[in-house]
Amino acid sequence: MSPVTPPPAEPSRGDVVVPPPRRLVRRAREAVDMTRALIKRARRRGGAERMAEVTTALDSVDEILSKRRRGSMDGARLQERLERLETITEEVLGSFRKSTFREYVEAVAWAVVLALLIRSFLFEAFSIPSGSMLPTLEIGDRLFVNKIGYGLYVPFSPKRVVHWDEPERGDVIVFQFRLEGDRNDGEDYIKRIVAVEGDRVRLENNRLWVNGEPVKTERAPRSTCPLYDGGPGEPEEPASVCPCIRQTETVGDLSYQTQHLLGSARGTLWDVCANQPHWPLREGVDPRPGRYFGEASENPSWPDVVIPEGHVFVMGDNRDRSEDGRYWGLVPYDRIKGTAFLVWWARDSSRLFTWLG
Repeated sequence: MSPVTPPPAEPSRGDVVVPPPRRLVRRAREAVDMTRALIKRARRRGGAERMAEVTTALDSVDEILSKRRRGSMDGARLQERLERLETITEEVLGSFRKSTFREYVEAVAWAVVLALLIRSFLFEAFSIPSGSMLPTLEIGDRLFVNKIGYGLYVPFSPKRVVHWDEPERGDVIVFQFRLEGDRNDGEDYIKRIVAVEGDRVRLENNRLWVNGEPVKTERAPRSTCPLYDGGPGEPEEPASVCPCIRQTETVGDLSYQTQHLLGSARGTLWDVCANQPHWPLREGVDPRPGRYFGEASENPSWPDVVIPEGHVFVMGDNRDRSEDGRYWGLVPYDRIKGTAFLVWWARDSSRLFTWLG
């Protein structure tokens, strides 16, 4: 038979069980930090009796910790002095310790303040509510908006108090939509800047022209594009699928995709898949007169629209299913809230953490 190993003897009352050095040192440092914080709090409130005992106990623990830094430390002695420090700190300064409830409330308050500061000055989350930016952004995408790219904004406002950059063609911006009487007046919109102040812009045969030159465009083969009904919520399935052309537009170093519907033979899909009229418009072409911005009767530079100072012209990447600047005009700089720069959530996992621009 193999010998039976007896269980270890229980330590006697005089034995000192010393924890592992790393754990003991960590506990000692936490106690030292807490004691110093309580001493400061007590002094701000007029001090406390027996403060000398606390500082003596604190110095004795510090002395052992300093020896550890020099390569030698008596663990048993550190534990003895640490227990003394914890005891005297609780006796003398325990009344100055914050309650758990107060610490919780303060932590929540600081978290709220930090979140408000980040949202007001740095970044803001935004959710895509419609398909107007397809294929770049899909319904339900969550993204971050950079609020300091163009300058420093007034909290909870698109107005800038400090300017250090200006909007550029190709930027995807979030802005405050304003159109008196419109049901969406005051809402946040997201579109792409296609022209800035001083530019002359038009859309000709589904190709964007800026300052008399066509934007560099590469067309993909004919395809199909999903069409959503624009109802409330975030539909996962399209209401229809339409024939379309997707194309890549390049502005400087930035390339992005847009799409145009091709329409269909008259029949069940005609109203669904019909594309919008060409823009800018001649008089009488628009089936809803006065609805389009840049129609000939109101545009002395027809067929180009000239962007005035302090404004940008925006369009959705889903060119035939986007109510944008062609309908309601220009976006003033002081309505721009920031630039979209990162898709942090999407139903399609391959699009997670997609950078925009």
